[in-house]
Amino acid sequence: MISTIALLTDFGLEDTYVGVMKAVIAGIAESVQIIDLTHAIPAGDLRCAALELWRAAPYLPPGAVILAVVDPGVGSERPAVAVEFKNHIAVGPDNGIFSYLLFDEVPARTIRLENVAFQRLPRSSTFHGRDVFAPAAAHLAAGVKIEALGSPASGLKQLTPPRLELPPGNPIEGEILHRDRFGNLITSIGKMVRDNQGAALYNWIRPREQPIQLRDPIRLELPGGITLAMRDTFAAVPSGQPLAYTGSSGLLEIGLRDGDAADSLQLHIGDSIRLTSA
Repeated sequence: MISTIALLTDFGLEDTYVGVMKAVIAGIAESVQIIDLTHAIPAGDLRCAALELWRAAPYLPPGAVILAVVDPGVGSERPAVAVEFKNHIAVGPDNGIFSYLLFDEVPARTIRLENVAFQRLPRSSTFHGRDVFAPAAAHLAAGVKIEALGSPASGLKQLTPPRLELPPGNPIEGEILHRDRFGNLITSIGKMVRDNQGAALYNWIRPREQPIQLRDPIRLELPGGITLAMRDTFAAVPSGQPLAYTGSSGLLEIGLRDGDAADSLQLHIGDSIRLTSA
């Protein structure tokens, strides 16, 4: 089986940072397959990185190594870690970047990356992606056991969870988490599975809780008094009209047919929203 490394950074593509990391990987594990999840995370935006890892991880092949480098604390005392999940190992800084993956699963173990035999020396204080994280991921993909990379660690740093309040009855309260390149807005409300009566809402932040049944009509209340009905597809509304819908990750999203919902509705990351049902 060809090993896989899934790469996520905030490095962009204007400079050689991503290419150099791939070169380091190729020098250690020549046959590894690299999946570029994204290199367009806003600089230092750990919440965005954590969300995008959570959205992507279920689709990675079993045994893939996740290499995530959004590291505003590079060179500081923040640990560098490898985290062993059931189907993947995640490599990166212990700064909260893996927080949302922890919603779904308690890691089997966490290893602090201390063994310099699996690092590139001399080690830069500003480019651990090249000298610490890429070598660790490549060695893991090549078959090195995780425990060889360093000593056990505990207590991974976690970001404040997204807002999702599910009181008995209505309303359900959440927030806007992310704007995609089309201007669609991903919210913290979900996971939602549509059914004949409305939708079942599974708490993605605390997935062991029982789902809540929502009955049609389901409506989303936005800042400024705008209310949107739930639709199944963009084609269900006329061109230029906004809608709420269940996105591909199961989270509630806000869109605008043939347009940019964020700009048109003047909505921003962090804005509060409310969901009501019959």
